[in-house]
Amino acid sequence: MKRKNSFTLLEIIISIIIVGIGLSTIAVVFMGGRFMLKQAENKSRATSVAAQKLEEYLTKSFTGLGGLTQLTQTYGDVDTGTGGADIPVDWRVNVTTKWEINASLGIRIPYKYIEVTASYNEQSPSGAVQRRVVKLANIVPYPYMHTQIIKIEPTSGSAPRVNAGAYQSINGLSLNFNYPVNKDVMVIYNISIHIDNDTGITPIDTIYTGCFLDGHVIPEGTETRTPISMQPYISNVLALSGVGSDTNHTIQIKWKKDTIHGNIRLKEANLMIVSTERQ
Repeated sequence: MKRKNSFTLLEIIISIIIVGIGLSTIAVVFMGGRFMLKQAENKSRATSVAAQKLEEYLTKSFTGLGGLTQLTQTYGDVDTGTGGADIPVDWRVNVTTKWEINASLGIRIPYKYIEVTASYNEQSPSGAVQRRVVKLANIVPYPYMHTQIIKIEPTSGSAPRVNAGAYQSINGLSLNFNYPVNKDVMVIYNISIHIDNDTGITPIDTIYTGCFLDGHVIPEGTETRTPISMQPYISNVLALSGVGSDTNHTIQIKWKKDTIHGNIRLKEANLMIVSTERQ
């Protein structure tokens, strides 16, 4: 006698249970995969925000970053076009001055350490909210070379005049600097003079210019001497070795003449100092 090809009630119930377990497993895997994708998306957005702010600060100069800066700002809701706004990302930028120290060589050089923190809330499948953080960091080194330039073009009424006797300052022809490391400094200056009245001036009468560091004339042949009658354009270049660090310094260019005759004034002048790290 042939057996009928049919399912009993028990077999049907067992099949339904197996299918239900399989569908539940698939649903759990699907939800877990969706959560993992959202995790990756959130982390990618936070990393992008942090990278953007870090790049913004890396474009600033060493002095432009200041001593210590702390900024906090909410990046805000960003609509990605998926039908809703993403989770807001908050960012904080910390800029700190740190030092590279080599005690054996006596080297102490500053640098700016930039740390960007991007944070956001993330909800797990169970509904729990956790704070996630992404951190990026980089440095801005202390510049090896510094350049400062000043140019003065006084009007005839306000132009400083050179007198006989002791050195006198040329109004405006000075520069101040203060570096945290020892520097070798090159000083370059050019002066153009105008003779308003040459009465009594002889061919041997001379105009002198000198460079002064912190009020003291720099010695060893740095003084220029030029006959006044040539209406000279005076130029000079000189080097200062190992100018001390962490001290305010002033470079001044002064002048004098060796005769009381004539009326001589400044036409134009410029002063430039180029400082490099002491090796």
